[in-house]
Amino acid sequence: MKAVFRMPGRQTLLRVLLSKRHQETHRAFCLEYEKVARGIDRRLIGSAPSREAFGRWLKGHLKTKPQADHCRVLERMFPGHTVAELLAPYDPEGKGSGVAPTRPDPREAATNRREVFHLGATTMALGLTETLSRTPDLFEQVLDASSVSEARVLYLENEADRLGRNVPPPTVLPEALLHLASVRELLTQRHPAAAQRRLTRVGAKLAIVVGEIMFCANHFPLARRWYTTATRAADEAGDRYLADLALSSTSLIPTYAADPHATLAMVVPRLEHSVTATPAIAWMWGLAALAHASLGDRPAFERAINRSGYTLDRCADDLLQPGVLSFQRERQLFYEARGRADLGDLGGTAEAMTRALARYEAKDSNDPALVRLAYACALAKAGEIEEACHFATAAVRDAHTGPSITVVVRAHDFDDLLADSGSATADWREALSGLRAPDPTSLVS
Repeated sequence: MKAVFRMPGRQTLLRVLLSKRHQETHRAFCLEYEKVARGIDRRLIGSAPSREAFGRWLKGHLKTKPQADHCRVLERMFPGHTVAELLAPYDPEGKGSGVAPTRPDPREAATNRREVFHLGATTMALGLTETLSRTPDLFEQVLDASSVSEARVLYLENEADRLGRNVPPPTVLPEALLHLASVRELLTQRHPAAAQRRLTRVGAKLAIVVGEIMFCANHFPLARRWYTTATRAADEAGDRYLADLALSSTSLIPTYAADPHATLAMVVPRLEHSVTATPAIAWMWGLAALAHASLGDRPAFERAINRSGYTLDRCADDLLQPGVLSFQRERQLFYEARGRADLGDLGGTAEAMTRALARYEAKDSNDPALVRLAYACALAKAGEIEEACHFATAAVRDAHTGPSITVVVRAHDFDDLLADSGSATADWREALSGLRAPDPTSLVS
């Protein structure tokens, strides 16, 4: 692509023409852009530039010409002007800008549309470049301010569900941000109330996915920020279940920060007012059970873990899905194993571990490793150090165990139960030394 001439401090012809039409604001421009785009090709709907890109167009601060679809729409909006003329410094005496005219390449447009499934190249750029700390703020600004096609909404819904179907690895972070940027851009436009609500729900789900990635990577402040955004979006959409999922996810932070009182302070008020059996409510009961166990309160643990199982039994089948957008029986059994290990119940831990591992598939998540680490803790408390180290070492070295702060924390919890040295611990300490949580921020730098 040819470089576009840049002269700081000079306004572009585009800005002058928009000023004459009283369309120099981003919102006014996007409304007109969408009308023109719809007349060219319905697949271009929703491809309007972001506020940042629009600002660069007005100031002429571009290193390359816009992508081909933007060129098509701009030249249709301003007949008789090429994109190069529109984005070049404005010369009132008509001496020309010194910018060579460029024409859209149909092959490039077709490639771009295929790559982003007609979501617009702008959303792809936004999703890959905006910082993790800034994106929640921008998304919430859109929620404060505010027709998309059924196919577009359905696609985004399916993508959000797909990304939430497992404990998401850090490698899917750019993809999640891409879709969230698309949702955010779509929400800057006016849609029917039903479509608006569905898009906001997609945003809530994607925020939970990103929050989970941040949590597993030991970025607790960022995880909390993303979970807060998910809660805000769920509330905006009027979706109590998603709001409960966001609360449950947030409660993981004090759970793994060894602050059981904070966990109880978060989940108990909601549990006192819950009336419907959902996986999210079952999850909260499980988190409450873990908190009670870490405090040594066996009766409270028994009540909470039984209530978690009872709630799961009453849940609608369509809500019991794998991944971070639900809560599963196998995870409830893992919580039981962990709680019984904290209480020093070796037999109960072994029974819960056996039932949990029978339900997991190896590729599901890190939960099988966490279950084994729970049993290793119970063995260590019972004085079975050699067997405990064998279980713990096998858990962290398993090929299916991915890097996660959950595994790191529980591995160190186990290590704290061991003596400083000894032949039984040597192999375990070697395995522990290589255990690290990932840093997903490197994927979007």
